[in-house]
Amino acid sequence: MKTTFRKTLERIDFSRVFSELEKKRVKRVGIQLPDGLKFFSKEITKNFKDKGYEVIVSGSASYGACDVDLELLKEVDILVHFAHLPIKSVKRVIYVPYRYDYEIGNLLNWVDKIEEKKIALAGTAHYAWKFPEVKKFLEEKGIEVKLSEGKGRIKIPGQILGCNYSILKKTGAEAILFIGDGTFHPKGAAIYTGKKVYFFNPLANEFNVFDKEFVEDFLKKRFIQISRAMQKLGEGVGIVVSSKIGQKRISLALKLKLAAKNKGINSDILLFNEILPEGLANFPYGFYVNTACPRITYDDYEKYEKPVLSPQEFEILLGIRDWNNHKIDEIL
Repeated sequence: MKTTFRKTLERIDFSRVFSELEKKRVKRVGIQLPDGLKFFSKEITKNFKDKGYEVIVSGSASYGACDVDLELLKEVDILVHFAHLPIKSVKRVIYVPYRYDYEIGNLLNWVDKIEEKKIALAGTAHYAWKFPEVKKFLEEKGIEVKLSEGKGRIKIPGQILGCNYSILKKTGAEAILFIGDGTFHPKGAAIYTGKKVYFFNPLANEFNVFDKEFVEDFLKKRFIQISRAMQKLGEGVGIVVSSKIGQKRISLALKLKLAAKNKGINSDILLFNEILPEGLANFPYGFYVNTACPRITYDDYEKYEKPVLSPQEFEILLGIRDWNNHKIDEIL
C-alpha cells in the first residue's frame, strides 16, 4: 500500500510547474501551502531544490486562492501557490490545483437516501473536477442531475467557494448533493438556497443532511447577533476590511460607512491582513461588520467576544434592508 506521503505527492502535477519555471528562467521560487500540505513541505521543496531552484516557503496562512502571500512574492521570482484554482490573475504566481481521486462507486451505499429526483451537484474544486463522471453515475440510477457553471471566480462546473454559490442559482433542482470534506460549504449551500443539502464525504465515506430546520436555526442565530449589535450602536462600529487580494472590498466598506453616517452612527474602517479574535479585541467598538471572508461571520462568530455582522445584516440593522431579504454574503 502506498504511503500517505506518496499519494499526496502524486496528486501534484510537478511536471507542469517545472515546465513553466524553465520557460520563465527563474532562480528563486516561493512556495505557499495550505495547512494540510505544510506537513509535507520538506518533500515538496526537495522537488524544487533537486532542480536547482532556491526556495523560500511561506509561513503565512493559506485559506484559499483569495489568500496569496504578496509579501513573499516581493522576495522571489515566482510564487507557486498550491491546492487552489485561481480566482484572480496575479503576475508571477503559478497556481497548482490539488485533486482527490475518490471512488464514485461508494455513492451507491447512499443513493437510496436521496429522496428527490432532481438534484444539483456542488463541491469544492478538489472534488468538482470529477463531477461529469458523478453526473453520469447518478443519472444511471434514475436521478436528474444539474451541473451548472458559476459566475466570477468559479472556474469549473459545480464548483462552489465559501464566498460564491452562483452555480446553485436558478437550477430548478429540488435538492443539492454536495461532495467534499468539511461542513462549512454544504451548510452555506443550504443557507444560500433554502433547500435540503445532502453531504457526501468520500474520504470518510460518510453521508449527512442539512435540511430546512438547520437553515431556520441558522437564521435565528443571525437574528440574535443583529439584536446584540443593535444594543451596542452607541459604542460605534468597526467595519473590517481584509488586505488579501481576493477578499479586499474597500469600496463596500466605504459604502457601509456612508450608510452608517446617514443614520447618525459613528463607524471606522479597520484594515487587517489576518482577522483574528485577539486582533479585534484590541479595539473599543461595540460590534463589527465583516467585509472579508464570509466564513468569519458565519462559521467563526462564536470565537469573537462582540457581534460580527455581514454587510447585509448591517443593512438590516440600519433599516435599509428588510429582514425577509436576508441574504448570505458573497464575493462574486
